[in-house]
Formats: sequence, C-alpha cells, structure tokens
Amino acid sequence: MKKIIFLSFCVAFSAFGQTTIDFEVGGVGAGWAWTVDANGANTPMEFVANPNPTAVNSTDVTAKFTASPNGQPWALAYTDEAGSITFTESNSLVKMSVLKTVATTVAIKFEDSTNPAFFTQIEVANTLTNGEWEELSFDFSMVIGNSYDRMVIIPDFLERSEPNLVYFDQISFNSGGAVEDYSLQDIDFESDGFGANWVWTVHNNHSNPGLEMVSNPNNTGINSTESAARFTSLAEGAAWALTFTDNIGTFLFNQNNKIVSMMVLKTVASNVGIKFELIDTTNGQVVYDKELQLPTTLTNGDWELLHFDFSSEIGTAYNRLVIIPDFADRSQDQITYIDQISFSSTAGLQDTRLDSIKLVPNPARDWVELYGNFTDHVQLEIFDLQGKSIKRLTAVDNRISISHLKSGLYFVKFELAGQITTKKLVVY
Repeated sequence: MKKIIFLSFCVAFSAFGQTTIDFEVGGVGAGWAWTVDANGANTPMEFVANPNPTAVNSTDVTAKFTASPNGQPWALAYTDEAGSITFTESNSLVKMSVLKTVATTVAIKFEDSTNPAFFTQIEVANTLTNGEWEELSFDFSMVIGNSYDRMVIIPDFLERSEPNLVYFDQISFNSGGAVEDYSLQDIDFESDGFGANWVWTVHNNHSNPGLEMVSNPNNTGINSTESAARFTSLAEGAAWALTFTDNIGTFLFNQNNKIVSMMVLKTVASNVGIKFELIDTTNGQVVYDKELQLPTTLTNGDWELLHFDFSSEIGTAYNRLVIIPDFADRSQDQITYIDQISFSSTAGLQDTRLDSIKLVPNPARDWVELYGNFTDHVQLEIFDLQGKSIKRLTAVDNRISISHLKSGLYFVKFELAGQITTKKLVVY
C-alpha cells in the first residue's frame, strides 16, 4: 500500500526567532532558565563542550543532565522561556539529538504552566550506548492546534543504581516534509507502506527498547512480505509489556472495520493483546479503552494469523493503537514479530469502489464534494465523536452541504451495494 503524501512548508513559531535550540553561546537555550526536578538533590543542568563532535551533531556546546540514582525514573528539566508554542503541521515533528551510555526511554513533554493538567508527552527509546550521538524524532501531530508554554525534557526514563550522564542538543521543530493520509489501510511495516515510519512508544518493558523494523524472518509461509516489526519482551519487563502508536489517527468502528487481523510469529505460546484507546489530547489521559486477547498456538517459527472481533465497539471512536505481544511472565527475553495489521468486516474483505471515495476539501466549512470510482447513488450518514447520528442523506450529486455542522471532527459513513466504509471529516 503506497502512502499518500501532503507537503507543508509554513512556519509557526511565536516565541523565538529560530527553530533550533542549540545551546550555543549567542544561540538559543543556554541562556534560558532550566529547572531540574524529581532528581534527588536536583543538580543543575550544565552547558559543556560537545563530548563527541560527529556528523550527527558537530556543535561546540551541548546540554548535560546528570540523572541521579536518588531521583525518580522521570527526573526532568523544564523551561518556560521557549514561550508559547502552537503546534501545526509545519512544526509538529520535534527532533532532538542525544548521547547516552544506556538504552532507555527519552521523553519530551509540553505543558500549560498555569494548568499542568493540560499537557502532551511523547516517549522514544534511544538505541546507541557507545557514546555516539543519535537523533530521535517525537511526533506531536496528534495535538495540532494546541498551545503550550512549558517544555519538559525527561532524558533517562528508568530507575538507576548509579548516576547516568545524558547529553542532549539540537532540539528542532519541523514539518518532517510530509503527513500521511491514513484511513485504516493495512499496517504492513514496509518502507513504502504504513507503520514503519510511525512513532511507536514502548512501555512496561524495563528499559523499553524500541520497536524494530527488520526483514521478515520467514517469508515462505502465509506472510511473504519483506519487512516486519520485532518486539523484544524483556525478562525484567511486565507481563503486559506493550507498544503503542497515535499515528493511526481518530477513527470510528463500524460494520466494515470491526475485525482487526494481525500476523504474529513467536516461539512461545502465550496471549497476544490488541487494545484501542481514546486519548484526550488536552492532557494525554485515557478517556476509555477496549482490549481483546487471543492465544497463539504455533511455536516453530511460522506465522500465525489472529482475528480480533471489535463488533462490540461499533459506533465508538478511538485514536491510539496498543499491541501487547507476549502477555505472560517470563524468565528470559522473548522475541515477537508482528505484521499485516488490517481492518475489515471479515478478514480481507474490502470494497474498492468505497475505498476510492474522497472528501474534498477536507478540512471544509460550508460544503464538501465526493470523488471516487462509483456511479450509483451513495447513502451517507454523518456522526459526531460520540457516535451520534447528525445527518442522513443520499448523494444525488457530488456536493454535500455541511453549513449546519459546528467546528470539529466528524465521521461520514458511506453505504453502497451492501458495503460500508467510513471517512473522517474536519469542519472548521
């Protein structure tokens, strides 16, 4: 499945004139007030010479954070001097270079300083532990439109028995060049598909090593794809060690996408879980969720196809996908490969005429037009985020009036020849 790419090149920063926090003398960040918290004696953050100038980060000066063994796993530093930041498509991909000697989760968080309950946080695991710089990407596209005035860095998200030195630098705000138009297509982890370039956060897995994109370890059976995702469930991790992504966007379960299928390859027989959550983007809290578990049976390195029936959730909206690959206590690390996550009314059933439907423009205000590979009249039904039906009609022509809708996110259900699909519509 090829990705549809939209480019955006506008800049929206209101607090400081350049978009990179570089900690250089005469640059941005070193002269700001940084408060250290939850870190034992809260040793102040330092600005020091770059310990390893390389192509990834050749700057002269970097920030140095000493994570104390007497501190919390979430020991942090924050500043209010970045000013007000409103996320848009042009600045929602935040990048930061880190240099560490341990592989742990790194988090960037943005808050409202007057209302800490209003925040957003993204966590990404570093992989290099040999004193080399590594650039991490934090995708804040889920909170486009939200404004914050405090930036928080959590450099070493793990309990520790000795001090860990973390260097970080080059915090930039980018469009990333492209935003994917994802509408519940197959998540295949291919370089030209969906999933491989998404932000996957690992939780409850001790040091939380990142989800890896690797070659398919067995492409001779039911799964002949080139790539798959590999999750390492650590022996020290919880039985419910998991990974999640918000790149799935907000969607509504309906008759056409109620069955979620996923291929797994394991060497142990244990439960695999899929969970969907609705996240309040104003504070990152889970509003509600639904989790299903299924047992695996194959332990000989063959792929196995699992079908999770979310029929009970028809009419309910979610915006986070959670995968729990190895739901069991373990005495050693376990590897699970996952691939080919699909949404359908039954396994593999899709209607190409309905899949071709596009709503243009989107976002829209007074009207929207339908484009697609169909000639018959299409039945439409518009739902709000709570699943309430707002309007039902038959599309006699391709222009639909939406002037009566308030600003917000809606779902448009299309029905044609007994098949159903749902598309998102943003009204402004």
